[in-house]
Amino acid sequence: MKKWMLLLTLLSSNLMAYTDQNLTLYFIPSPLGLDWSTPANIAMSALKNRLSFNSHFMGHVFVEVQCGSQREITGMVGENFDYLTQLLIHNRGLGILYHSFDGRLENKKDVDEEIKEFSLDGSRMNFVRYKLNQGQCLRAQTYLKEYREKNVGRYYGLANRPLHGEGAGCSAFGASFAEVTGVMDLDIKDAWSQVINIPLEFAGPPLKDEGVNLLKLMFSGGKWASENEPHQKLMFWSPDRMFDWVNQKISKAQVEKQVSLMNIGKIPGIVIDKSHFPAPSGPIWRQQIDPKTKTTK
Repeated sequence: MKKWMLLLTLLSSNLMAYTDQNLTLYFIPSPLGLDWSTPANIAMSALKNRLSFNSHFMGHVFVEVQCGSQREITGMVGENFDYLTQLLIHNRGLGILYHSFDGRLENKKDVDEEIKEFSLDGSRMNFVRYKLNQGQCLRAQTYLKEYREKNVGRYYGLANRPLHGEGAGCSAFGASFAEVTGVMDLDIKDAWSQVINIPLEFAGPPLKDEGVNLLKLMFSGGKWASENEPHQKLMFWSPDRMFDWVNQKISKAQVEKQVSLMNIGKIPGIVIDKSHFPAPSGPIWRQQIDPKTKTTK
């Protein structure tokens, strides 16, 4: 009888280890919304959000990886996010979208406390939870471990690509886990990302040596560049679009049967089972480029 009880205990613990395997991405939109319709509008709306003195004025993303009893939760933040100084003193203009600030990964205690605060209201945060298999979960754990070991988080910037070792903004950091685990699909990529053509006329350092006055950007930046004009193409991940995507999935949950609903306190979210997908094979890291020198490592 004791042998049978021991066997059942082992089977039960192993079952829990395999079933409690999730990737959860928490999305916080910008406080007042970001208008990317023109260069002038994004400059103005970003400034309004910054001056609102709300937390995460550009939006934010937290990443939680749960593999059995092992749980990690973190996010990418700017260590010295001197946004206004870069615009007003260093005249970066739209070049600020390519600027690398000092960055770091958030610690578990701080993130848990912040999510707990959001859970009391739930109006400014939602989430998507992906159920993973063992291979996917181990790959996410390995990625986060190596991200810390390589100190990739020392660079924080919208254009930085985390899987190339360039650092990341908070949203790119979150999206990279969807890529690493293989849960990223075209629906997610199209819904979460945005592409703009930055007119070089309004781009200061690091895209051009010549600075751009913020007032010039606000009063003259009436449109993004066409393909025939001098420009720099930028693809980026948007916390606002991520947040809206979850809300759309929640409203369609009864139709889209592969999506189930879940709440954490008052935070609404969706759960999608991706555990039947094979874990991606091959290396996690791609060609690595130092964002400050633009040279291959």
